[in-house]
Amino acid sequence: MNRIFALARITFLNGLRRNAVWGLALFALLFEVAGSLFMDFFGRDLGRVIVDFQFSIMWLAGMLFILFYAIQAIAWDDDHKAIDSILARPISRIEYVLGTLLGLFILLLCFEGLLGVIAYAQIIIIKPMVQQGYFNIFVSSHYWIAWFALQLMLVALLAVAMLISSAIRGAFPVMLMTLAYTMICSGLPVVRESLQQKEQATTQGLADLLQAMSLIFPDYGLLDLKDSVVSEESLVALMGTPVWMPFSLIALYTVVVIFLTCLIYQRRDIL
Repeated sequence: MNRIFALARITFLNGLRRNAVWGLALFALLFEVAGSLFMDFFGRDLGRVIVDFQFSIMWLAGMLFILFYAIQAIAWDDDHKAIDSILARPISRIEYVLGTLLGLFILLLCFEGLLGVIAYAQIIIIKPMVQQGYFNIFVSSHYWIAWFALQLMLVALLAVAMLISSAIRGAFPVMLMTLAYTMICSGLPVVRESLQQKEQATTQGLADLLQAMSLIFPDYGLLDLKDSVVSEESLVALMGTPVWMPFSLIALYTVVVIFLTCLIYQRRDIL
């Protein structure tokens, strides 16, 4: 554990020294603040628009962090020579995977935590400034639950990027594969829903196949809880399932992905 935490600390500090991370943070903060300038363009559902905008910025910033920094830090290529020294003794390959993921996760959590606090403060400031009919409800507990769900989604995507980088060399192919994976996860629920509306028997086999593919490409939309922030209803009533179920499924999926990553790193020749 000491070696894992030491590597995580090195990864975290290395991220703090990167201008790309600070530039992305500044870019996201400016977008969050600039969103308040367009309040007058929306109608009575202003609260939902603001919450959707803030969570969209946090999700986009997290994806940009994974695609353009995290993948560059973990990908194998001819220019990335640090992995050869890191995997030398006494650091094992499993410790490398866990330490790198932990360091990137802490860096991502600090980044997203800053955005989450700024977005929360902005919502608290804006709500009293508008009339009651424009921003009726804001549930703080639902906001932080939705924020935590977003972080769990990003951590799962970060683990998938690490899994892809363990099997494919080069940062650009890993980025393309991660982006394609994200798009497939977003598109499969739409395709399954469209097939469910058809009553033809020939589509049943295809529907079963798409349902089985959710084991590899999970529906991250289950963790999209931003609509609950402007609703006083319980999360169980809004989702139709206990709130712990999607959290548990994505957490289990992340653990399995990390296990497969460690397995590939143990068997893969790094030279």
